[in-house]
Parts: sequence; structure tokens; C-alpha cells
Amino acid sequence: MQNKIDNKVFLFIRQNEFIISVVDLKSEIIYTKESKIDDEIKEINYDFLNFFLKENIFEIERKLNKFVKSIYFIIEHDDIYSVNFSVKNKMDSIFLCNDAVNNLLLEAKSCCKQTLKNVDILHMKIDQFCIDNEYFELLPDKKKCENLSIDLSFVCLPDHVLDNIKKILGEYRISIEKTFSYSYLNNFLNLKSKNIYEIAQKVMTGLNENEVSLTNKSSKNRGFFEKFFDFFR
Repeated sequence: MQNKIDNKVFLFIRQNEFIISVVDLKSEIIYTKESKIDDEIKEINYDFLNFFLKENIFEIERKLNKFVKSIYFIIEHDDIYSVNFSVKNKMDSIFLCNDAVNNLLLEAKSCCKQTLKNVDILHMKIDQFCIDNEYFELLPDKKKCENLSIDLSFVCLPDHVLDNIKKILGEYRISIEKTFSYSYLNNFLNLKSKNIYEIAQKVMTGLNENEVSLTNKSSKNRGFFEKFFDFFR
């Protein structure tokens, strides 16, 4: 059995609810199952999650005639939070280029990890650029710069949550391809998408121009942040 690229498996976890779905290239749901736990505990019930996956992973593989090797993970969790961060650098009147901005982004990500500790960064978004006291939502082309600052937002989750999810998925030899905050995706629900999974796929292909996306080295450049993507892998 081969893992076809035209179908994606999504695992969606929210309080007391687990949903697993398979969507095709057109973001049509071709398989979905959900299960709810009738209790008031806010923590993820990992034993129940394991049981839920055991019931569905093999069923998905049987119906689609392929192995599930990776999933896309959407989570709604009380411990997800946002952090605002700014980085600055003196540019000595050079024309801005990818390398110059990437260096600042690397610094910001490193500082965020060092300051917060024990977190997974789910989303990293550029709020604005400040170039010599002028503000821009997007980086202008061929702009000469003396001083550059970048305001960013990080969406974070304590790393023990993902560690536990990865451990359970590892029992089925499944890896997490990408993790999304449900609240973050929910910001784009007014874009006439068919479902939350279509929004997730649009986010991966650049729906938010100022999100710093995570891609493989072999991935095609989708825009401005190409060289920065690989750092997150």
C-alpha cells in the first residue's frame, strides 16, 4: 500500500472530543469519525485517544487501501497562548533583502524559545515592519533601510502536549506533518471555505502572507520566507 498525496488525514482534538477525517484534493471529506467523552476534565484523555485511533487508523487504511504515515493535527486547548515580540537591527542604509530579514526572524524565534522554554511554536506571524519609522504590513520591494524592526506574534503550546500526542501516534508509526491552532484557523472561517480542513490547507499554501510557514528543503518556494522555513524543521 502506498501513501497517496491526494488525500490528507486530519486529527482534530478539542475538549472531550476527538475527530479524525480524510479529505481529498478538493477538500471534500471522504471519511470522518468523531467521539466525545462525557466528563468535565479539561485535560486530554490520552488513553481514550489511543483507543479512538486504534478504532479508526486501521479502518482508514482498509477503506483507502493505503498506509497512514503522517497526519495533520488541529488542536483546541486552553493552554494555547499568543506572545508578542519585536526585534530590531541597524541596517546601515542597505537595500532590504531576504537574508537581512531572515536573520532577524531567526533571532526572534531563538529568543522566544529561550525566554518561554518548553513550548512548541505552532504559528509565527509578522504583524508589521517598521523601516526608518515607517510602518508596512508587507515588506516593500527595493526599500533602502537604516533601521529595521519587526513586530511578531507567536502562537505557542506547552511541548508536553505534543510530546504525548507524538508518543501515541508513534505506536502506529505515524508522524505529525503540521500542527495548527484551531483558534488561529478559526480567524479565516469567513472566507467561504468548505470546512476547517480546507482552511488548514490554504494556510499551508500561503493564505496569510505574513505567516512564516514551515516547509521541507525540497519544497517549492512559496514566497518571501523561503530560506527561513527550513530552520523550523
